[in-house]
Amino acid sequence: MHSIYHRLNTAVTFFGTVAAVLCILTSSTDLLHKSNPNIKLGLREVRRLVQHHGGKDQAVVTFDVNADLRSVFTWNTKQLFVYVQAEYETQENRINEVVLWDSIVQQKDKAVFKLSNHKTKYAFIDPGHNLRGRDVNLTLVWCVMPRVGRMYTERHTVSVGKMPATYI
Repeated sequence: MHSIYHRLNTAVTFFGTVAAVLCILTSSTDLLHKSNPNIKLGLREVRRLVQHHGGKDQAVVTFDVNADLRSVFTWNTKQLFVYVQAEYETQENRINEVVLWDSIVQQKDKAVFKLSNHKTKYAFIDPGHNLRGRDVNLTLVWCVMPRVGRMYTERHTVSVGKMPATYI
């Protein structure tokens, strides 16, 4: 009546459907989770603002990060990609974003950051002469990468003032 291939196809289809339903239920639990991270972020000092090769502005800054992201983790969280970026506005671009530091967090107990007077990991370079005298915001961004479901990003932005008006 039914061959082995029909029975195998039925079994694989059934288990595939059950796995898909379980994945949907698992990822829907993240919609109910509300995180409450504790974040303090600030610019410590602008150590240097110079004209870099080719007429680009380059800044060397230090910043403070005191963040507790443990509340972001759920049982479905695989890892967090966390980074600090500087944001500023120019005439050419409404928003410019430059990543200054990043980290990957794979365990809940390691989701606490206390960086004091931390120098940038990546160069803070503007492609033009646009850093002098600009208002700058620092933003801590964390991308949540779940075991099952969609990735999502959250952020915390702080206005930290102006860059120096002259090269230092």
